Amino acid sequence: MKKRFVLKITVIIIPVLLIGMILYLLFCFQKKNERIKTLKNIPVFSLKTIDNTLFESKGLIGPYSKVIIYFNPDCDYCRTEAKELSKIHYKYPEVQWIWIASEPITEIKEFACQYNLDQYQNIQWCQDEQARLYQTFGMNSIPYFLVYDHNNRLIKRWSGVIKLEKLLSETLHEKK
Repeated sequence: MKKRFVLKITVIIIPVLLIGMILYLLFCFQKKNERIKTLKNIPVFSLKTIDNTLFESKGLIGPYSKVIIYFNPDCDYCRTEAKELSKIHYKYPEVQWIWIASEPITEIKEFACQYNLDQYQNIQWCQDEQARLYQTFGMNSIPYFLVYDHNNRLIKRWSGVIKLEKLLSETLHEKK
């Protein structure tokens, strides 16, 4: 008698749990698709730069491709990316670089100066003080890369480490 009761309960609970899991996965998938849709074009944002000026997404216009890099000044991979950019920067005058971190402005500025990347017009160093942009972009790791074409349309998203030369060759050179 007790075994039948347990069997009946199990027959009811297992389908309910499976349906619940399926609904949860569909919800997560839909939410991810919505985030990806918001990235198709550069979302509206406003950030403070290391020079204490305002940098807005509406300033990302013109004939340039854009590479948005969300980083952390203490991240070894991010340091490697910055070191690489300092060596190859001259090859990509048509790229507008936007480096964004949620750490204090002083740390971001120190990072930019360390790699001599604070002196270029086409590289912006910004602070996402409360990591709102990180959440808006649906980022899940650092470093995180978004590459947009000259029309501000998303070409590529990349989470984690990648050589900048590879990232650029896979995106910008194909589009020319």
